[in-house]
Amino acid sequence: MAVVAVLWWQWPTIAGYDKRTDVVLLTDSFLSSTERPVTYRIHEDGRTVRWDAGATSWCGAADAVRRVDAEFDPAAIVLSFADATGCGTSALTDAVRAAHGHRVLIVTQPGRSGIEAAAAAAGATLIDPTRFIGDQLVATSLPCQWWESCTADGTIAVRTADGALTAEGGDRVARIIVAELP
Repeated sequence: MAVVAVLWWQWPTIAGYDKRTDVVLLTDSFLSSTERPVTYRIHEDGRTVRWDAGATSWCGAADAVRRVDAEFDPAAIVLSFADATGCGTSALTDAVRAAHGHRVLIVTQPGRSGIEAAAAAAGATLIDPTRFIGDQLVATSLPCQWWESCTADGTIAVRTADGALTAEGGDRVARIIVAELP
């Protein structure tokens, strides 16, 4: 009986289930510029995460998703790209199909390409963080959320002058992603 109990308890390790990646992020500089806070937030939720730079636009997303699916077998794939030059909504649909049933989260970006509107029809979850990070690619400060340490005026910088996310902006996006993970 003891042997059966030990095998049952150790089965995830014996079968290699402990090596599975929970979340893979395929994104351009929008999220990768804040890799540390996004990674920390996903880890705090008890999940493993990998960042992959296999695609830089929606046009290459499907091939990158196929590779990530085969290599990591993730529970969820997060996609976010600003550029869709040369490809249409079929690029997003193809990327979702390439995930072979894995959960796909699409994080929209301010000034986005517009093809993200096809996310729901393709079977993906659309995440629009503009409420928490603003909708312009300029320096942005927004009212603090309950978990943040604020400035004296009750705001926090979520974007830099060039529109990139600050660590706090990245944390806000990461919290939205974590809330939508399976």
